[in-house]
Amino acid sequence: MGLSEGDQAPFATLSRDGRAGYAELAAATGWSDSTVRRRLTALRRSGVLAFLVDIPPATLGFRTEARLWMAVQPSRLTAVASAMAEHPEVSLVAMTTGPTNLLAAVNCRDAHHLSRYLTERIASLDAIRTMETAPVIRAVKRAGAPLPL
Repeated sequence: MGLSEGDQAPFATLSRDGRAGYAELAAATGWSDSTVRRRLTALRRSGVLAFLVDIPPATLGFRTEARLWMAVQPSRLTAVASAMAEHPEVSLVAMTTGPTNLLAAVNCRDAHHLSRYLTERIASLDAIRTMETAPVIRAVKRAGAPLPL
């Protein structure tokens, strides 16, 4: 199932407020509540639309976030990505191109936990040739709307 031109209005509304109800989406589209409900149900069933909950890691006690850019031996890239996907600290792992070919977002309780994660868990993955670690000092935008500055 593909998107229609009319799908842009409810998507724009949902990107601002993922909790928008059918009445608000109907007002944004000019459709009836039942049309909005049917369309969103069809988009969800087809896999085009998914609702995700984005909870700031600090809310769950993970006060240290970091992004890892790694250069991994190409023949082992899938294995390393799969291994990292099993780590509870990892919220995102993605294969990329360029000077690095693997990106990970990690969430740790504190700097000590991040240090242990890097020197014990990641260091044991011997196919990683190089790694750059960038602590997140402040999130300005998460999925959806910008955060207050």
